[in-house]
Amino acid sequence: MKLKSILTMTRRGMLMASAFALLATPMLSGFAAAQAKDGGTLVVGRPADVSSMNVYAHATVEDEIVHPMVYDTLVYGAKNELGYAPGLAESWTFDAAANSYAFTLRENAKFADGTALTAADVVFSINESKEKSTNYKGLIAGVTSVEAVDDRTVKVTLAGTDNLFLSGLIWVYVVPENYGGMAEADFFATPNASGPFTMSEWTPGSSMALAKNPNYWNASETHLDGVEMKIIQGDNERLAAFQSGAIDLYENVRFDFMDQIAEANRHIVNPTARTMILYTNNYKPPFDNIEVRKAMSMAIDRSAIAEALWPDLSTPVQGMLMPGTADTVPATNGTWDYDPEAAKAALAASPTPNAKIRLSAAYIRGVDEVLVQAVQSQLQEVGFEVELNVSDFNTILGQVLKNDFDSWLIGNTTFGTTAAEMYNFYASAFGPLGGWDLETIGAGLAEYRTAPDAAAREEAVRKFENLMRETYASSPIGHPATVFGVADGVMGLETLVTTAYRLDNIWLDR
Repeated sequence: MKLKSILTMTRRGMLMASAFALLATPMLSGFAAAQAKDGGTLVVGRPADVSSMNVYAHATVEDEIVHPMVYDTLVYGAKNELGYAPGLAESWTFDAAANSYAFTLRENAKFADGTALTAADVVFSINESKEKSTNYKGLIAGVTSVEAVDDRTVKVTLAGTDNLFLSGLIWVYVVPENYGGMAEADFFATPNASGPFTMSEWTPGSSMALAKNPNYWNASETHLDGVEMKIIQGDNERLAAFQSGAIDLYENVRFDFMDQIAEANRHIVNPTARTMILYTNNYKPPFDNIEVRKAMSMAIDRSAIAEALWPDLSTPVQGMLMPGTADTVPATNGTWDYDPEAAKAALAASPTPNAKIRLSAAYIRGVDEVLVQAVQSQLQEVGFEVELNVSDFNTILGQVLKNDFDSWLIGNTTFGTTAAEMYNFYASAFGPLGGWDLETIGAGLAEYRTAPDAAAREEAVRKFENLMRETYASSPIGHPATVFGVADGVMGLETLVTTAYRLDNIWLDR
């Protein structure tokens, strides 16, 4: 199918741009004005299940959404100037001369069973995360020592200036010292955690039930009695469940479903941006050749995709990082241009002028059938032979981690939010992804880690973006919003910088 035909099918979604604009702002302002009520159970329709409740595995976006509902951290990511907010730590200070942080724990911090949460638990948790975390230990690799000064004070010493450390703490979940005397596997099967909810029942692949944690330090501001999360994998199935009232919260509404959400007298609230990225496996042919990578990038008509798929719900492509974050710095050595003739010439000049590639994707979190087909069509029009490899996210991720992929279309929601997360994605968790290292595209990110001030951090990010632009190591496709469907009477939804959100702020007016 030609790209024009594919995109024409999406035009109906454009009719919803004005409706979206009318719905979003009033809803958000209305949350703050109304008086919150306690009680009730929220039903969430989720596209996929968590991979595990073991916080060190923490392999998927689903884990990154569900784990904070049960486990708590010292600091939270936040939409403020600092990018952080107090969590279990009510405050912290930094000693520049000693490169050390002192965190003061909340006096009423407890685990779900009522046991006091102390500095010893934090020391244990940071050390365990540094050793065992699959995805985030690279962000806290600069920690040289952790000590309990007293029951409520934790001192963390770093090897030197480290702008990644606080970002890393967002993903260090605090568990009881020595898992409360339990075996590690047994603890994570029925976690005695410190978050706003406890896990009361879990049927993997089907549903998870959460109950309010009465011993949570902020339990008085947690209004729901519980949460039921239903795993509904199909987009059409989730839409039907939302329209029928079977679920209250619909994550990641597809662009072409927005009119149907509105017609069902539901509300679309709080769009947050992310980056759609086409990653390439630069370890092996054909993407070990820059001409092939250049051809792929220049074959993508980003404006046409944005106009058809995300009308008035996206910003022009700036680079790899999501716009609106503190670290966003556009490249200075050019833009991500659409030039099909140049793409054809680059592919013809490569060692593989008739390159056969496999485009991997999971229909989840903004990556849907229409987007994948549009990208496939655009690549085919300049001479690529494209085979689609569509599966569930965990399967695709497993293939990527085993180097069993050619290209991967992903809607980055967490990994692409800040320079710290992009560092983690390219240089830490994934080994690095796509055959690049800190001496190539990651050079700027490595400099970011030790940059002495804001100007130096900005220059480091710009270096990274320029290197990405020069090497075409990966190609950003767009910065679409994330849209939530929220049933009437569900109030207080608060999204974070990414598509993650906090359930402890939600209350029911019904």
